[in-house]
Amino acid sequence: MDRQQKMNALKDQSLFEHISKEALEPVLDYCLIRSFVKGETLWREGAPALNFTFLVRGKIKIIKFRADGGEASLGVFDEGDAVGQIAVFRRMPYPASAVAINDGVCIEIFRDHFYGTLQKHPSLMEGMIEGIMARNLDLVRRVEELSTSSAEQRLAMLFQGLCEKHGKRTHLENGDMGIHLDINLSRKDIADLINVRVETAIRLMSRWNKVGPVTTLSDGFTVVDYEWLATLADGD
Repeated sequence: MDRQQKMNALKDQSLFEHISKEALEPVLDYCLIRSFVKGETLWREGAPALNFTFLVRGKIKIIKFRADGGEASLGVFDEGDAVGQIAVFRRMPYPASAVAINDGVCIEIFRDHFYGTLQKHPSLMEGMIEGIMARNLDLVRRVEELSTSSAEQRLAMLFQGLCEKHGKRTHLENGDMGIHLDINLSRKDIADLINVRVETAIRLMSRWNKVGPVTTLSDGFTVVDYEWLATLADGD
């Protein structure tokens, strides 16, 4: 990846989209390109958070290992997302592990190099702060969702968010338009993301496959009725 490609990749990041290329130019000197493959662990829970990580291509999930040896999925990240930046900023170990859902590429910038650049360019600092605040708002909204909505409503909220972030328009067999989600989530992943038992996630998804707004495919999911999904997400 040459210098211009690095610039384009950074500008595609939501964290940097409103920052000028002139302000980003010094950051390019410290960008390291890292490729990863499906199933690879990018970092483990408890490891030092030394690098800012920006996804260029591919998807990763954040998982937390439980005392019983199992794991809980905490979120899914896609191209354009910054991952783990709060731990890096706070100079604390990663609170959870990051595992690749598919093959991809990310940009890593060593923390101390990035800090030095931030100090010289206030606009970069402002952009980072805004990004972290947005992430915190997402976390607050997720806590509210988990505490105030039903299991099916949370499932609808999950897929509505996945559509907004990962969805691609597709033609359905009946000629209508649907939304394809090129993302593989197990029933256990779904259960963890909406805070229910695996059996509940299996039951809900089985019903949705028959009559609901989402069907499960070998390579992801298809939302066949987004309006129905949005109505469920709103709690109507």
